[in-house]
Amino acid sequence: MRAETRRDGGASMNAVCPHCHQTIGTMRFGVRLPQLKAAIVDRIKAAGDIGVTSAEIIADDLYRDRRSVRPTTIKAHVDQINDLLINTNWRIASDHRRWFLARRGRP
Repeated sequence: MRAETRRDGGASMNAVCPHCHQTIGTMRFGVRLPQLKAAIVDRIKAAGDIGVTSAEIIADDLYRDRRSVRPTTIKAHVDQINDLLINTNWRIASDHRRWFLARRGRP
């Protein structure tokens, strides 16, 4: 991995291919996720049984370098993450207030 400098002057650690210099996705639950989506999964997982609200995710450093992010943006990211996790035993669930990491039920 090498440090990359962001536009806001901060540095973030991203795994970068030494040959083509593209950012390498991060693995979560055996699925390759883009950095932002992996960070959202990490935040939801860290919240445990209490869960985390969209507002709390937005307030985190995850979206510091972006313009206004709305709760619908978080929902869209979670929907995309769940699409990527479809072949795993995991999904992100919601009680319409908070996001939780949940195991899929058996079919």
